[in-house]
Amino acid sequence: MNRKLASLLLMILMPALSFAADISIPSLELVTRMYPDDGVFTLQTLGSFEMEVEGGYKFGGKLKLGIEDAVVDDILEENGMPVLSFNAAEVTIRDMFGIPLSASYYTGIIDDFCNGEIFHTYFGTSIIEPKLSGFMYFGDGIDYDGLHSVAGTGISVSTTFGTEWNYTRAYLYQDAYLGSGYFSSDLRSAFNLGDLKLETFFGASFPVSTMGIYRAGFLMYYKASETGSFFAQIGVPRYDPGEDSFNINLFYFLFEPRLSFGIFGLNFSFFWHPAYYHNTATGEEGSIDLLVDFAFGDLETFPVTGGLSPQFTYDANSDTDQFLLKASPYMTVATAGVLWDFKLDVNVLPFDLSTMFEGYIGVRAEF
Repeated sequence: MNRKLASLLLMILMPALSFAADISIPSLELVTRMYPDDGVFTLQTLGSFEMEVEGGYKFGGKLKLGIEDAVVDDILEENGMPVLSFNAAEVTIRDMFGIPLSASYYTGIIDDFCNGEIFHTYFGTSIIEPKLSGFMYFGDGIDYDGLHSVAGTGISVSTTFGTEWNYTRAYLYQDAYLGSGYFSSDLRSAFNLGDLKLETFFGASFPVSTMGIYRAGFLMYYKASETGSFFAQIGVPRYDPGEDSFNINLFYFLFEPRLSFGIFGLNFSFFWHPAYYHNTATGEEGSIDLLVDFAFGDLETFPVTGGLSPQFTYDANSDTDQFLLKASPYMTVATAGVLWDFKLDVNVLPFDLSTMFEGYIGVRAEF
């Protein structure tokens, strides 16, 4: 991020923030992985932290600072202490011309598409995000979080069309994932329709390749009854018609049927890895994750939940260990404002006593 631009945006934001500033920490998460590495018991800690300073209504400003998915041990070795970095800044003019239309100027990582977060952060619904997500399930691989992220410097306009169930936003920005001189435009719309929740987007980047590159996708969540619900993410994070043959390897598929029987739950997850993510080749195309989650408990009624989640992985790009299987008992404990996660991975395939067990301890908090 250009430091001069960040400083300029901070100066722009300060007048609005100084009158009615709200400081919040939307998320703080630490996950420690405990595993054997060449016979040595090793701890690896991943940290994610975000602080928001927000103020004003008609002329709103927002500043985000944080540590995003950083290996804390590496930060400590390099710098002596974790560094709070600049994540994003945004200035918004709301209700332009007396209609539900807002315009924003921003820089940084602004929005993630089709990860489910918008429904509880904007519409105030319960959390619907997929079970198969995060460092505990993807480990050292790519931490998939939605189908696309708006990252860069640009402008946007948004509207609700005067409704309480729709949010639509159009973006134009220099794309940080592609680099200087490359621009992207996206149109995103979310629909909160009671038991049915939908989100969709379409985007293009230019001047890239000979014909530009394109992306599209959607999210669907449907609660059919108190017993059953269904979550799906489907899309193409990147398609270059001048270079790529359109095939299944370009797709991002995640399907999660969810069943609930009182305090017991049964969830299935199927994830097909895409060839590209955030405009970068993944090296994971054609790989598959299958997760079966046997869960018990409800944090809304009791502070302890847990379960067992066997996970099968097919690595299509490995010449040796293509099939991996692990069984993972886990437990979540709720204390005042903090969720503690405990998980033990028992690696069944490939079978090796020296690397058979891995443990995770995580903490999640909101302030």
